[in-house]
Amino acid sequence: MVKKFLAVLGILCLFLTILGCKPKETDEIVSSNKTWYLYQDQGENDTVSIKFLKNQRAEIKDVSTINGKVGINRFDNQFNNPKYVLNRDGRTITFKTAKKDLVLKIEKTYHENVYGKHMKGYSVSSGGDTYKFAYITKVDKPSANANSNKKDLSQSISAKQMPDHIIDVNSNSKPLTANNAMIGNYNFKTIIDYRRTDGNLTINQNGTYQLTLTEHSAQKLNDDTDSKVVMETLIESGQVQSLYGKYYLTPKNLLTINYYYHGQNTDRLLPKSVNLKVNSKATGNQIKRANIRIETDSNQLYLYSGDYTVRVQDGQSNKNGNLLTKSDTAQTDLRTAITQTQDYYNKYKESPLSSNADLMQLAGAISDNNDKKIGNLGVNFGGQYGTNLQPTDYQGISVNGSKQPLMQYMFLVSPSAYSQNGPAVTTTKGKFLVYGSLDNRLFLLKQPDKDSTTVTWTLVKDFPLKVPKLKFSLD
Repeated sequence: MVKKFLAVLGILCLFLTILGCKPKETDEIVSSNKTWYLYQDQGENDTVSIKFLKNQRAEIKDVSTINGKVGINRFDNQFNNPKYVLNRDGRTITFKTAKKDLVLKIEKTYHENVYGKHMKGYSVSSGGDTYKFAYITKVDKPSANANSNKKDLSQSISAKQMPDHIIDVNSNSKPLTANNAMIGNYNFKTIIDYRRTDGNLTINQNGTYQLTLTEHSAQKLNDDTDSKVVMETLIESGQVQSLYGKYYLTPKNLLTINYYYHGQNTDRLLPKSVNLKVNSKATGNQIKRANIRIETDSNQLYLYSGDYTVRVQDGQSNKNGNLLTKSDTAQTDLRTAITQTQDYYNKYKESPLSSNADLMQLAGAISDNNDKKIGNLGVNFGGQYGTNLQPTDYQGISVNGSKQPLMQYMFLVSPSAYSQNGPAVTTTKGKFLVYGSLDNRLFLLKQPDKDSTTVTWTLVKDFPLKVPKLKFSLD
């Protein structure tokens, strides 16, 4: 009996030893020989590369993009590569950088394909914001078509020509029975790649469907409020197919409308591009997504997709699907969405500025096409920005001491890491670049003397406030 007890105790001790030896997440990170990248969005602005070295030090650089080779090193107060400290919780890393520590706390695992770079790592919090902290596992090779035309993988087309390439979803569709419970308009909420998404689904009796998704900017899964920033709208049309006793949505067309999102005016979006993908015998399958199926459960209709993270709604009995709720609102069909977007853009272009928010959005859009710079100064719309400014509070004084005309519209934005020592205005909340517009020209606010409240407006050269071209393309 004693021997049996000792044997059981020995096994238990071995089991606990194995558990205790399980490496912590931070231990695995720092022991890797990979280069890690800390970034937001798609890593196009103020990305940080981190390489873990010996003796608990790390090489930290501010780089322009993921896999960027050139950057500015961050040192400690002795101009050495900073040391790092691992918290006992196994989820927090503190880098002892000069002036202020860089602290990263792991929230959850993360993986994403960022412009052909397969990223794997974690979603982390730092300084009250959420970042992606990941390394490159694989880089997609350009296709033969990409090699022949590296400048643009898609075929440019006019808005008038695009509808001619839409596949007819009515051709060879199989009608549903007239009393099929799926027929109708539906709304649902889901999450796609950390983006909270509003969905609209219309299923027609003739066996066709249309699905519209409005994706907002990425955020934590447990955030209480939804981001108002709209990244893109996707409109998919196709046919309903009955397979394995279930109904699947088989896509034929996918229209993607991308919006400028840095400094976005959420009340007046500025479209950036419109792209059409189709699935056909002539083009092959251009639309890449997980299967979408519709099922009924407890008299409720659910949508299932491996691409979607379920947002459980009130009254939802099945927690594994996306609950579809009836709607009386019809969708804008895919063909009409093309012409409406072009018409909206034309009107926007005629009168782009009518508020501070309009100016910030336009400047942000132009900077997106200018290496994230306004003029020759890098801006960081991933940091702080705002439009709650009154021109009368920023009266400029010219060199001769006379008052300058008041600006019409204004906004402020954090400078990029490369512009921290530039003409930023120091406030109680940090350093900002303050911009204003007058007669459709952009000006930058400067402080001639840092210890004085006197400010002056200077023209931003080679930065016309012109609405960027709306691009239409086919894949």
